[in-house]
Amino acid sequence: MMSDMDFKNYNIILINIDGFRNDKIELCPTLNKYKNESIYFSNMNTVAPYTFASLHAVFSGIYPSKNGVNGYYNIFKFKKNEITTFTQLLQRSGYYTSCDIIDDSVIPVSGFDERNVFDEKTVDFNKRHRQLIEKLSHKKKFFLFLHYTETHKHLVDAVIQKYKQESNDDKYFNSRQENDERYNSYLPFCDEYIKTIIDAVNDAKINEKTILIFFADHGTSLGEKKGEKFYGVFVYDYTINVFCMIKIPKQKSERIDKQCSTLDIFPTITEIAGLSNDNPASIQGASLFEFIKKPASHDREIFVETGGLYGPWPSPDRHNVFCVKVNDKKLIYNDYPGTWEFYDLKADPNEENNIYDEKLESIRFMKSRFLYYLQENNIKTKLKY
Repeated sequence: MMSDMDFKNYNIILINIDGFRNDKIELCPTLNKYKNESIYFSNMNTVAPYTFASLHAVFSGIYPSKNGVNGYYNIFKFKKNEITTFTQLLQRSGYYTSCDIIDDSVIPVSGFDERNVFDEKTVDFNKRHRQLIEKLSHKKKFFLFLHYTETHKHLVDAVIQKYKQESNDDKYFNSRQENDERYNSYLPFCDEYIKTIIDAVNDAKINEKTILIFFADHGTSLGEKKGEKFYGVFVYDYTINVFCMIKIPKQKSERIDKQCSTLDIFPTITEIAGLSNDNPASIQGASLFEFIKKPASHDREIFVETGGLYGPWPSPDRHNVFCVKVNDKKLIYNDYPGTWEFYDLKADPNEENNIYDEKLESIRFMKSRFLYYLQENNIKTKLKY
C-alpha cells in the first residue's frame, strides 16, 4: 500500500487535540466518521501524560528523560543542541514549516519558518486555523502543527479553579457522573473544530495533496483514581491510552489495534516526507506504517514516565512515576513512596485490582523490561540495580 505512492511533495497537517480521552471518540460524529475513513491507531500510548513532556517527545522521537523535558519545571531544558527535531528535517528538505501553539515552550521551537502563539482565553480556533490553512495553501508544500486546547481551557476553569488541586478531598472523586457529563459537554466544540479543519483543507483545494493527522497528547481524569483530578499525576490508561488518525489521499482506511507509542509519530512523518534523520539510532520510536507493511507485527512495548505538579507525591522537578506495558500487562513503579502495581489489562481494563506479587515470573520479566528503560534513558530512582 504505502510503497505505491510518493508522498514527499504532500502537505502535512498535524493536529493535537489536547487532553482528548480515547473513549470519547464515538461521541464526536465528525471525528468518529473520520476514524473510519483514515488509518486509525486505536491503541496508541503517550510516553508522558502531560502536554510539555508529551509534545517534546513527539517532535524529538525521544523519551522525556533523554531529551531533557522530564518534569513540569524542566520545560526549558530540551537538549536542542544535541537533538534534531522532525521540523528541522522538514525545513531543510523544502517544507515551509508553521505552527499555532499556546506558548513557545510547549514544543521545541527549532525548525519553524513561522511560529504563531494564541491567547487561549480569547482565541477562536475555528476562524484562526481556517485562515492559517488558507494562507499556507499557496505554498509549494508545507508542514503545519495546530494545537487545539478548547477542552483544556474549559477544564481549567471548571476543575482546577473549582477544586484545590493539592488536596485529596473526596468531593471531586465522588462526582464521577458530574465529571463525565462536564467533559462530554465540551465535545461538540471539539467536533465542530475537527469539521472546520477538514472543510478548510477541502475549501482551499489542497485535499488531494494534504495528509491530515489528528492525535491526542494525553487523556484526562474523570476522577477514576483518587489523587488525580486532571492529568500528569499517574500512568493509568485513562490518561496514557490515546489515539492517532492519519488520512492520506486515495489510500484506503484501516484500523490498527496494535499497541504503539507517540514516539512513533516522528519516524512516521519523516517516512511520509521521504527523509532520513541525522542520527537514526537516536530515535526511540518506529514508523507506524510498519503495521501496514507487515500486518503480523506484534504490539510494541510501552514505557511511560511522569511527575505531577499535584497529587499524593508531587514531583515537578523530575519524573517519579513510571510504567511498562507488555502483552496486555502493566507494571507501575511509584518511586515515592517506592510502591509497585501490576495489572492484567485484558481481565481488568480499569486497573482496579493490583495483583503485584514479586514472586511471579511474569512480574520478574516485566521488571527486567522496566529496568531496561531506566538504563536506556539514564533515569535515576531509589531502586538498586
